[in-house]
Amino acid sequence: MSLGEQELEATAPAVRTGRLAGRSAGPLAVLALVNLVDQTDTNILRGVLPFIEDEFHTTDFQLGALGFAFVFINALATIPAGWIADRVRRTRLIGFTLFSWSGLSALSAAAGSYVQLFGARASLGFGQAIDDPASTSLLADYYPAEVRGRVFSIQQVMNFLGGGIGLALGAYVGEEWGWRWAFIIVGMPGSLVGLLVLRLREPQRGEAEGVAAEPEQAPVPIGVLARTAWSGLRADLRMIFGIRTMRFILVGVSTLLFTVAGVGYWLAVYHDRYSGFTEKESAGVAALVLATAGIIGTLYGGRVTDRVYGVSPAGRITLVSNAILMCAVAFSISFAVPLVPVRLLLQFVGVLSIASAFPGLRASMMDVTPVQARGVSSSAFALTSTLFGTALAPPFVGLLSDLTGSLVAAFYLVTPPVVVGSLILRRAKDTIVDDAAAILTTMAERAAANPEGDHDDGPGLAL
Repeated sequence: MSLGEQELEATAPAVRTGRLAGRSAGPLAVLALVNLVDQTDTNILRGVLPFIEDEFHTTDFQLGALGFAFVFINALATIPAGWIADRVRRTRLIGFTLFSWSGLSALSAAAGSYVQLFGARASLGFGQAIDDPASTSLLADYYPAEVRGRVFSIQQVMNFLGGGIGLALGAYVGEEWGWRWAFIIVGMPGSLVGLLVLRLREPQRGEAEGVAAEPEQAPVPIGVLARTAWSGLRADLRMIFGIRTMRFILVGVSTLLFTVAGVGYWLAVYHDRYSGFTEKESAGVAALVLATAGIIGTLYGGRVTDRVYGVSPAGRITLVSNAILMCAVAFSISFAVPLVPVRLLLQFVGVLSIASAFPGLRASMMDVTPVQARGVSSSAFALTSTLFGTALAPPFVGLLSDLTGSLVAAFYLVTPPVVVGSLILRRAKDTIVDDAAAILTTMAERAAANPEGDHDDGPGLAL
């Protein structure tokens, strides 16, 4: 046993039994619904791309840029949103944000030109930027490390379920009633989920590790918070990027989401062009593959990563790296197979593999992040994955398709970076045990030095 493993065992609380270590599944269910609402609304666009192309006469690059519009604003907002999530009541922050979704979705439905639609999709980026770091931080405080793989698998499975629902719903509603109605319908559930979030208990930061004692922070004027934001944010980011394991994880999630976003965004268009399906059939097939394989893979990945964690946290990293490599291989072979059923089977295996990596990445990130900076950590995770994954991949693949005249050629050109990234991620297995032990040691020392919880984590905002 290494020194880091000895420290991790000595400082970690005793392993708790039970499906979720004796914790209620209620918060997980509600926060999973938050992710479902976000992802369904995000992915509704993919189902209506052919109809938008017909109405506005767009190029592939312009269609890809619509996906970029959402995630670019998301990227700009995510780091400040994470910093705020570390300083306010996260349940209120998420709840109030969800109330705005219906109105923002209606902007997309009212667009009269490509430029207006681009702006409307960009405005929606603020919502998910706020929800994701706050939700991730809450889950890490509700549930201990030994079950976080399963917890994040249930939350992250909504990426695929929401993706499938959004894609299929967009295609069906777009064909039956027009693509504008798809955006109207998808914006309605947000307010209902927001009410559920507001009823959740706000946990203490670090509560799941058993060493938290955080008093309720007194509200301060927004102006004071704004003046301290930049210096506090820079300090938090320096700390996050100073953690060796986090740097490797951020590379890994970038390559993972580059694959998911670059191929997943265009999968319905690919089957429309190369598999002999109609537009509606292509969207249905893509939705079925992404949703079914994504759900199975994510749930399976959560269980496996928790079992591996019982042996060593480093095992999670190896599983994630292998999953990314397997996905790249499966999809590369599928594009060269002329038989459509075999092609679909290989793509199913590819999505299954990549989906199994999500819970391990999220859980590993929380293992090495200080409790008072989990919001910023989640934002750094989201920013990196957004810039190099969901923002860059769709328009980049579209541009390569325009230049080469082949969407398949574009898919092959973006595959090598994924392989390189997965190998870089694998290096985190050599650092995660020591980094996780260091975090737990610091938390234990902090709790011992402040038994009454009189530490100061920075100003709070009255939400």
